[in-house]
Amino acid sequence: MIKKSTIIIIEDDVDMAEIFEEWAKSAEISVLGIGHDGKEAVGLFEKHRPQIVVLDLMMPYFDGFYAMEHIRKIDPEAKFLVLTADITDVTKSRIEQMKSISLIYKPYDLDDVINEIKKLTSQQVTA
Repeated sequence: MIKKSTIIIIEDDVDMAEIFEEWAKSAEISVLGIGHDGKEAVGLFEKHRPQIVVLDLMMPYFDGFYAMEHIRKIDPEAKFLVLTADITDVTKSRIEQMKSISLIYKPYDLDDVINEIKKLTSQQVTA
């Protein structure tokens, strides 16, 4: 039996998060939880320990960088798929300094996101 990829989705746009959840499920990806800011991301990661955190960078209250920094304190090997519309040189530099992060720019094709999730999870060593 093939093990499903596991993710949490962190996206402040509620409608987009729901659409992405349905798309992921149709691609045999297990969505363990959905959050809408960086603080919720940390709580969901602690609870579920997904293979991938699919994460918007720019969110109100606690952003994606907050989430990545705090999740990395829990698991230094955590993997992230960052989805962003606004990528400044400073932001791009911060992302490049962190390991195990893939970046997809908005607007994106959901198939590209699904393929990247599968690529990231296939790189993990299975027991």
